[in-house]
Amino acid sequence: MRRMIAAILLLCYLSFSPTCRAFDVQDCGSKIGKFTSVTLGCDMKKSICDLIPNTNASIEIDFTVDKDVSAVTAVVHGIIMDVSIPFPLANANACATPTSDVSCPLEKGGSYHYKNVLPVHKSYPKLAVTVKWQLKDENNENIVCILVPARIK
Repeated sequence: MRRMIAAILLLCYLSFSPTCRAFDVQDCGSKIGKFTSVTLGCDMKKSICDLIPNTNASIEIDFTVDKDVSAVTAVVHGIIMDVSIPFPLANANACATPTSDVSCPLEKGGSYHYKNVLPVHKSYPKLAVTVKWQLKDENNENIVCILVPARIK
């Protein structure tokens, strides 16, 4: 029995499959869309996403939409002890940012891919934080909202 458990744990450790992640990205109120996968620029096999100062934390979100959307804006917050702190993005307008991979308008029922980076400044304190990443439509409704457990190292 112990060998079977050890083998399963080893397979999960070696696997790049999202089903064997040590942490899961949680939905925090996606309303007019649904994320189908999230890829982060950290080791997703760990219990928390490590954010390294003086680097850029990358994110990629595959998602679908339930209605036509004419604009997509990214909004990012760090949640520390239930306090939400905004992290401004220089390229928040996904439709106007070629590197985001989003071309507007989005059509109902379509599948889309979004990517971006968040600078992790050296001045940020070393602490645990929940990153709340939202993609909002032209009416400020959540297309996708996700929570990522993270730690600034």
